[in-house]
Amino acid sequence: MDQFRGDAHKFYKKIKKTSDNNQNINELREIEEINNIQRFYGTLPINELKMIQYRMIKEQNGSGMFPILISILPWLGLIFSKQIQKIAEKNIYFIYIFLTLFTCFALIFILLHYREKAWASLHTEILKDMIDNHEKKEM
Repeated sequence: MDQFRGDAHKFYKKIKKTSDNNQNINELREIEEINNIQRFYGTLPINELKMIQYRMIKEQNGSGMFPILISILPWLGLIFSKQIQKIAEKNIYFIYIFLTLFTCFALIFILLHYREKAWASLHTEILKDMIDNHEKKEM
């Protein structure tokens, strides 16, 4: 049943396996990627970090174009339902093909949308920690 677990649990199992093999967890690709982000942000002054953090919060909380486009399409279907019905009477396969393609694209775009939101969350947390560390050092 592990295949139905989320990415967090899969990552935990990967870390545990690495640790059980007496390997360094910092050598994992996922951890290395986070270290690279932290190193880069560490080179920037605090005022730039704050500006980047604000932008990441905007990205994290924004609805994005994909969900808006996906939610608009059914409304367009209602607006043009008479024209769509005429097309469907002539060639029903057109409707099936369109709905299949729309569903595939919608699924891909929704997955991309939430993946980008997750990355924005990661960057926001890293920036928050770095800003907090800067402010602690100044005290």
